[in-house]
Amino acid sequence: MAPHRVLLVGWDAADWKVLKPMLDRHEMPVFGTLVERGVISDMATLEPVLSPMLWNSIATGKRADQHGILGFTEVDRTSGKVRPVASTSRRTKALWNILSQNGFRVNVAGWFASHPAEPICGACVSDAFARAVPSRGQSWPMPSGTVYPASLAPVLDQLRVRPEEIDREIFRLFIPRLAEIDRSKPNGLDMLAKILAECFTTHAAVTWLMENTEWDFMAAYYIGIDHFSHGFMNFHPPRVDWVEEKDFEIYGDVVNGGYRLMDLFLGRLLQLAGPETTVIVISDHGFHSDHLRPRGIPDVPAGPATQHRRLGIFCMAGDTVRTDELIYGVGLLDVAPTVLSLFGLPAGEDMPGRVLAEAFEKIPDLARISSWDAVMGEDGMAAPGTEPVTSHESDVANLALIEQFVALGYVDPQTPVPEQAVANCLRETKWNLARVYASTFRYAEALPLLEDLHAESPARPDFALTLADTQLRMGLLDEAKATAACAIGENGESPIAHIVRGRIAFEQRRYVESMGHLLKAEKSGSRSPELWTRLGSVYLKLRRWDDARRAFETALSSDPHDPFAHQGLTHVLLRLNQPEEAVESALASAACRYDLPLTHFLLGLALLRSDRRDRAIQALQTSLSFRPPLRISHRVLASIYGKTAEGQRHWDDARRHLRAESEARKGLEQIRAEARNRAIARDIDSRARSPAAPALTFTVVSGLPRSGTSLMMQILTAGGIPPMTDGVRTADRNNPEGYFEWEAIGKIGAQPEMLLEGAGKAIKVVSILLPSLPLCHRYKVIFMDRPLPEVLSSQEKMIQHRGGIAPAASAEELERLLQVHREQTLRGLWSASAFDVLIVDYPSLVRAPDEWLHRIQAFLGCYLNVEAMRKVIRPDLYRNRSIPQQMG
Repeated sequence: MAPHRVLLVGWDAADWKVLKPMLDRHEMPVFGTLVERGVISDMATLEPVLSPMLWNSIATGKRADQHGILGFTEVDRTSGKVRPVASTSRRTKALWNILSQNGFRVNVAGWFASHPAEPICGACVSDAFARAVPSRGQSWPMPSGTVYPASLAPVLDQLRVRPEEIDREIFRLFIPRLAEIDRSKPNGLDMLAKILAECFTTHAAVTWLMENTEWDFMAAYYIGIDHFSHGFMNFHPPRVDWVEEKDFEIYGDVVNGGYRLMDLFLGRLLQLAGPETTVIVISDHGFHSDHLRPRGIPDVPAGPATQHRRLGIFCMAGDTVRTDELIYGVGLLDVAPTVLSLFGLPAGEDMPGRVLAEAFEKIPDLARISSWDAVMGEDGMAAPGTEPVTSHESDVANLALIEQFVALGYVDPQTPVPEQAVANCLRETKWNLARVYASTFRYAEALPLLEDLHAESPARPDFALTLADTQLRMGLLDEAKATAACAIGENGESPIAHIVRGRIAFEQRRYVESMGHLLKAEKSGSRSPELWTRLGSVYLKLRRWDDARRAFETALSSDPHDPFAHQGLTHVLLRLNQPEEAVESALASAACRYDLPLTHFLLGLALLRSDRRDRAIQALQTSLSFRPPLRISHRVLASIYGKTAEGQRHWDDARRHLRAESEARKGLEQIRAEARNRAIARDIDSRARSPAAPALTFTVVSGLPRSGTSLMMQILTAGGIPPMTDGVRTADRNNPEGYFEWEAIGKIGAQPEMLLEGAGKAIKVVSILLPSLPLCHRYKVIFMDRPLPEVLSSQEKMIQHRGGIAPAASAEELERLLQVHREQTLRGLWSASAFDVLIVDYPSLVRAPDEWLHRIQAFLGCYLNVEAMRKVIRPDLYRNRSIPQQMG
């Protein structure tokens, strides 16, 4: 099926929302012809939406955690300096490496993070060739390693275009009212000149290679549309209220002019490629151009990425490609497998994307190999650990390029302190990796990274909000609430504050409260599709189907490409028993973003209710193909197979899915426990370093002596909370299962710092010591309550067994004193904000443990092994009963 040639053209940030009106006005004639003779689609991007990461995902078919390019800058392992990301940091083969080792001649020009140029079978012009365009009069040396083979460097160097070489008449193509610009004030002309110089320089290299070398595959990357958009999209029609009318009239056509320039370039590329070449034009993401344009840019590194839209463009035309077709569900990771199929090569099983078989007249071979990284051959990749050769010219170019990233807002201004610059770079690399994990539902991997980031930079709201979101998804509700409060800070009545509170209340199943917060966000000015999607989810929980449907439809009226709004609408339609409509809605969600497991699960349910069992199973299995898999899909598949009578194989399938669901649940519980342990350790360390650190929360078991505190300690230990005990007081006839005492707790009044030793454990604190606990912390107190006659009887027997002397007071007086002490203790606990109290009735606990064990688990807010807890409750050890009871 291999064609004569493949031309892959990258238009960074190109968006159908800008392109389609221009196509309708016939302003993109070359691209329009390509659309008519090929297939097109939205193309879902990846998180984070940062170009170096995305273009390497396109080239490798792998996510950033696999390919290793994790931002705009990285630390040079040799010099220790911060530099732009390099091709030597890519850990896996790109398309040009795979094709090179299979005997195809390949050219690459301008690809992000392609410096130094790789010695592939063909020619490579790295992104250093056109980047860091100088200001007027400055030198512009070409760093060594910019071009491979190096013999081409002198001729290509002569093709580079400087900003001062841009003719005034070219400016008029973008700004017809050029004469009206007040040159005495800041304006966009210098920026426009640099963008154009970079565009012309890239195009010159691309066309020279296409015209003067033999090639089978040509990859050409143009960053122009992204820079045009970041610089001038606010002036793009329709006018937004924060742009002055005069500026809108002057700069309103610049973005369209950038697209028209790309169309002119494309025309020349198609001439040089020839009619037999398969042409693919793509963008890594889109760019908000309508009412969803953000008014402001967050003051954080890579803040301008908020202007990026999650959907880019995909267009492919060629002899083997279907004509004038719209396809769905295309993602960045599908490009590499599809290009390999054009050359008759299989994709690797380690490439998560798919071959876009529906784009072809004849379905290509879909076979896979385990990994191209395991296939030996001359591929041109640098050996692991290789660092770029440094020189004065490369240092100058690196500094200039980093300054350009700073000007665009993608990285922090470089501090003169080298150590701080390195720390800033490593922090953003960790942040980007955490977002890769979180966006692919690998919250367990994202969580420790986000915890570290938030601890290091608690003032960064993006760190805090992402951590809070991850904690919510992991079921760590108390932790999420605390993190969100830190993120909200003084903006307690802002729309984002209400949305965050609404999310937390939703996860706590306080749906009415959640709705109240979200409606406050709507009243305070938020009109985001996310707000209406979250409102729809609340209405679903409240079984207000019509309100839920209106909310999701409102979100879709604002953004028809919101996969989560389509997903929510699917859920509503299932509730309304409209399975056919639900199928269509789920397919619409998958078309916007294919990698959402819940979408495929809902599609499976809708198909099941439409009596399409085989397709339902396929959809449910698709939902399990993502990592981590969706647990509920295992349960539904087990139910489907369990209800069939088609032989032992289906019973085995049912059992397999049930085991998988159980293992996934246990894994999640383990992850939650590890997260809590990390939080405790971090808080202890923070407290040791700073007396102003946040308070810790301790688990305390208390009550009158002989009220069942030892049993509760035993129960919590079995549940998974380790006891704080020194083992000094051993088991005896009074407590045959042990006392779980910590003798040192008696000194808590004089040595409050000792309490830190019990962080993360259950601490037994007798009732008389509760007032001595330092109020700078918080306490979850399980207070054991037992009938006073039973308490007195048990105390008396213990004194006898220990050979002690009984108090002189009468039994009646002791009971009265214990009653007063109990009431005073509980009043003190209830009046102090540091204490949350659960009073556990000892006889009831022994008689009906299940209800109490679940209440204890809910009170502590953590996973406990209830089955193991139940086993330690032995009615035969309940002695000294005041009233005989029927034990269950």
